[in-house]
Amino acid sequence: MWGGYNMYVDGSKLWPKEITDKLTKQIVHGRENYVFKDRPKTLDELFRRTVDKYPDKVALIFEDQELTYREWDRKVNNVASALVNDYGVKKGDRVGVLFKNCLESAISMFAVIRAGAIVVLLNNKLKSAELEYQLENSGTTLLITEDESYVPNIAPIRDKIQCKHYVVAGNAVPGTIPFSALVDKEAKEDLFGKIPMDEEDIAWIIYTSGTTGNPKGSMSSHINGIHSAMVYTYSYEITSEDRGIIAVPLFHVTGLFAQLMALIYAGGSSVIMPKMDAAEMIRLIAEKHCTHTLSVPTVYIMMMNHPDAKKYDLSHFRIGAMGGAAISAESIRQIIEWIPGIKVHNTYGLTEVSSPGTLTPDSSVNAATIGFPSLVSEARSVDPDTGEECPPNVEGELWIKSPNVTPGYWQMPEATAKAVTDGWLHTGDIVTIDEQGYIYIKDRLKDMINRGGEKIFSVEVEDVLYTNPKILEVAIVGVPDAKYGELTKAVVVPKEGVTLTEQEVKDWVMQRMAKFKTPTYVEFVKELPRNANGKVMKKELRYIPGEAKPN
Repeated sequence: MWGGYNMYVDGSKLWPKEITDKLTKQIVHGRENYVFKDRPKTLDELFRRTVDKYPDKVALIFEDQELTYREWDRKVNNVASALVNDYGVKKGDRVGVLFKNCLESAISMFAVIRAGAIVVLLNNKLKSAELEYQLENSGTTLLITEDESYVPNIAPIRDKIQCKHYVVAGNAVPGTIPFSALVDKEAKEDLFGKIPMDEEDIAWIIYTSGTTGNPKGSMSSHINGIHSAMVYTYSYEITSEDRGIIAVPLFHVTGLFAQLMALIYAGGSSVIMPKMDAAEMIRLIAEKHCTHTLSVPTVYIMMMNHPDAKKYDLSHFRIGAMGGAAISAESIRQIIEWIPGIKVHNTYGLTEVSSPGTLTPDSSVNAATIGFPSLVSEARSVDPDTGEECPPNVEGELWIKSPNVTPGYWQMPEATAKAVTDGWLHTGDIVTIDEQGYIYIKDRLKDMINRGGEKIFSVEVEDVLYTNPKILEVAIVGVPDAKYGELTKAVVVPKEGVTLTEQEVKDWVMQRMAKFKTPTYVEFVKELPRNANGKVMKKELRYIPGEAKPN
């Protein structure tokens, strides 16, 4: 039987012996896991090792700006020193970081870590009410952000939250501290190693939406993030010669751990895009000689079908990793035809495992699978009703055990207990695992929509729509889409005698939630379909209005 078997350590020939010899077993957060023997003990040490080895190498490229590792480290130290000495940030304090992709974000995150504090990584697409909960729940004492996030979304809630200091990059904002006052003030001493840290200390809190109630702050420790970086480096064979292009947000684990952290560990360079744009990404891959990315399948499909797809020589682009949504064998074939020689890796990850859960050595071999457990992970398929392990090819919930698994959710011990059993994370995804150990996703337990890698939990949007006085009932479902994988559909039962339009429904959500959560489709019905127990049968609603309903 497959159960709990680690393909790479317990007999797989996918990895050379010189890689598997780097592993041993150790207790991590109270659980025995495979770990790398020779590893940095903190994320700051991981960063500093590369600074010392490649001080004058370009580390970050953003628009017309470049930072070498030495320059990046100096700015990190300046900000860290200001946080500690000027604003009283202490070990374990929570410091919010709220940016679009930019250099200030990369500087701020590592400065908070060097200061011994915890980064509360915030999504700049969220609206005031969503941010208010996360800032208050985490107990954020200082927020580092940019003017275009602060003015519309933080200023309106400033009197409602306990945050003491606001540092703002960009245009000057009254009542805030300019980011330049931190980054340009030379530190009196090097803070590296001055604040005692343990590898099991929490380094990040990253909020992930819950199927019920409020979002949960998934904690990620130093040892979690270190193993994430090392797993991706070894899995994709990333070297100091590689240049990765980061088009996904740095506030997601994919951008943060799978790309930025992995490239730091390898000593490579990161080309950071402020937002995804197919034409710009193709141009940057060519002109900056990028060799690597990890993104959702939607990004590859958009680039491949863009008029500029064959305008440039992309033959140097060798690592095409993807995850967050399914991709067809035909799409993979077309990607390989577009860029001959590219290695396409399918990857499955979650916020709760600091990104890597399973990987494929090369998806061109088998497009349908999400691969095997990562180098330091174990996986099993478990019957969600009985808790017993499933035999090969029988559907069950995917459980993952790894040094990457979160220590838990911030201030949510009950949610943590439900999510993790004896070190095994319950992913909420239904899979089969075959005799060879290949894992295949079949469905999901969670009522979640995956819009091009953006996770939307139906209950969040439903709760917002239920505050509309014209709505009696509503169900949020995902419908298939060739570009994004899934799009959001609202099925609405209006109250009797009211007039309600499709645009009113969309506007209600857009004014209260991140734009990507706004339903693409709205359908009005007299009643929602229910089973004998009164539960809404959402399967019957997963079709695009005007098209044939599913059988």
